[in-house]
Amino acid sequence: MSSKDGETRAMILEAARRLVTEPGRRGVSMAEIASAAGVSRQAVYLHFETRTQLLVALVRHVDEVHGFADLVRKCERLPDARAILSEFIGAWADYVAHITDVARAMQAARATDEDAELAWRDRMRGFTGVCAGFVARLQAEGALADEWAASDAADFLATLLSIGSWQELIEERRWSRPRYVRAMRRSVEQSLLRPMEIKTAPRRRS
Repeated sequence: MSSKDGETRAMILEAARRLVTEPGRRGVSMAEIASAAGVSRQAVYLHFETRTQLLVALVRHVDEVHGFADLVRKCERLPDARAILSEFIGAWADYVAHITDVARAMQAARATDEDAELAWRDRMRGFTGVCAGFVARLQAEGALADEWAASDAADFLATLLSIGSWQELIEERRWSRPRYVRAMRRSVEQSLLRPMEIKTAPRRRS
């Protein structure tokens, strides 16, 4: 892709983001996106063959703009799985604030907009994949509780940390970020992790 094509693609996606997050809007057409981006409808279709492709690309674009992959890589550099997961929960609490506008719009549209539903499912599969990576690390280090199958643990973690959960607790219930982080870390510790062994010093002989 040439730099000009890349710029046009980004313009289209940013225009789509502005439109889908407009208050009260339910759905957006390719023609509306083209107009908002200042390009022809043909130009939009050159980059995205279908509206579904465009909305999938939009959700991925939002993650790219706000550095989700970099956030995950930074956490994964920590020395063990427990530390990685704890750090990710804290970083995730901050990250969601940057993408909640698009998330809210896509969630609202899902019931009546099949393209939005497919785009959101794609995003959730990606997030569950990230959680599966964390769980695999926990399992490899013997830190995953015995009763969990890895796939179930990944599903549980992705649901616990879902954007919907963040929105309900922080936006609706008015939880503070520290309160949210403490609760998520505690839930993960109590639900998914094997209890840490407490090493005691050997008793001295009298």
